[in-house]
Amino acid sequence: MPGGSFARLSDLVESLTGDVVFAMSRGSKELFHSDTLAWYVEHHPVLGEALLDAWQIPESGHGLGRVRVRREWRNLDLVVEYPGRSPLVMENKVFSLPDTDQLDSYADGKLHGLDRPVLVLLSLLDPGWPGRTWTTPAGTAWHWRGYDELAATLRPCLPELRGADRFGADVFERWLGLIGTLVDLSAEVGTPADSEPLLLPAEAAAILRPARLDATVQKMRCLHATNRIRAELAGEIEREGILVRTAMSRGQGIVEMFTACPGPGFGWQIQEGQFRLVYLTGTGPGHGKGEERREVREGQARAYGDYFRFDRARDLLGDTGPERPGVAPHQPLTFNGFAPDFVYRSIPAPDLTIEQVVDLGVTFAREALKAHADAFGEVLRVDS
Repeated sequence: MPGGSFARLSDLVESLTGDVVFAMSRGSKELFHSDTLAWYVEHHPVLGEALLDAWQIPESGHGLGRVRVRREWRNLDLVVEYPGRSPLVMENKVFSLPDTDQLDSYADGKLHGLDRPVLVLLSLLDPGWPGRTWTTPAGTAWHWRGYDELAATLRPCLPELRGADRFGADVFERWLGLIGTLVDLSAEVGTPADSEPLLLPAEAAAILRPARLDATVQKMRCLHATNRIRAELAGEIEREGILVRTAMSRGQGIVEMFTACPGPGFGWQIQEGQFRLVYLTGTGPGHGKGEERREVREGQARAYGDYFRFDRARDLLGDTGPERPGVAPHQPLTFNGFAPDFVYRSIPAPDLTIEQVVDLGVTFAREALKAHADAFGEVLRVDS
């Protein structure tokens, strides 16, 4: 980030820390925004009508004779039902994105008899869905809408709202202002360009820390990289069911990929300045705590030693340093790992750019799929 960007980021953080609405929102984040939107839509129909029109919620011959808004109803964040309109079901994510398995579950098992609802994911982050739509295995569609679109849709209602509820309009305007600042913050540091680093620069993290947003924004950057990888691997994800995701550990973002069950699992992680190649033992004698089970896991991983080669990573990154754990010449591979099922080898991978993360992730996802196919084939041969 150039120096001018740091100055811009400082201004945005100062705006947030000086905003009482932001202070009110920090305890619950997504719940705060869902509750605020629900209250205004329920008590001021002009806002709900504007939202339903903008998001093209179709007319329906069914429905209630009154407005009904339900919060956290059977795990659904927000359900809006207006007379003569199809129900609107909203999953609200501010600084994160749901796993698509979660959306599949909601759409295909938890709509509880709603009549042809329209499903919307509301988030600061673009999930990278083709055509802004995620279609579940059963054929139900989720549509992404950004917080910037929400604010642009509702802001023209302010004059009418002010005539009916002056205090409510003042609070609403402050809430829209907060949304605008969060949208700007996301654009500034949450969705980096390909040439920018995955990890927040230390100066940017220090600026964000007073607003308690440094870890949050780091996760946003990892989500951005994950979405880029998922877009490149869309065909493999659909065919093979591989998992590409973002996680957090000790305030540090993680980008990782694993093959789907059944059989032994393979994958990779980018975490704390390391690029790791991973073997997952699955159920069986290598699963669990204790040194004996760990030795079994390592023995299983050693049988797939060709997977634990970093030549292609060095082609992409250069020689960043030696592999870990170190291995003496002509000795068996050794591994680091975590109980109950996880062992890995790694190389240093400091200061990765978004482009490098995407290149590494796509290249080794396909290597993991090859290793999984070979290993699962062996399991089938043994079982038969």
